[in-house]
Amino acid sequence: MRRYHKSVYFDPKDYSSLQTFTERLNSIKWRYTAHCLDSIKDRAIDLEGLLLFVKGLKLTLGAIFEYYADDNSRYIVKACYRVSYINGLDIILVMNDDKEIITIYLNSSEDLHYTLRKDLYQK
Repeated sequence: MRRYHKSVYFDPKDYSSLQTFTERLNSIKWRYTAHCLDSIKDRAIDLEGLLLFVKGLKLTLGAIFEYYADDNSRYIVKACYRVSYINGLDIILVMNDDKEIITIYLNSSEDLHYTLRKDLYQK
């Protein structure tokens, strides 16, 4: 699987697939993996408010900061979205192609991820 990060490199050939991926997610209902539900209770202050915010959220191509694509095609397997939330916090959503939230957490809007391991991503 090819792995890309916005701070390292996004393959221009994948933009159409990323747009299709995002549009598909916006056309189906939200779902949550067991991992998401198990870990969210330790990460969110206002769990109900966070989930209500997400429920009304429309994902955009510009919010993707990381994605994973199949080695043999342009098919997007999962993508990570960063969405502005409240009080200097962003919501990070790791989504699969069935609109299941794999992981969700809050992060400071000012976090520039200085510890990013660029060697893990395509260049």
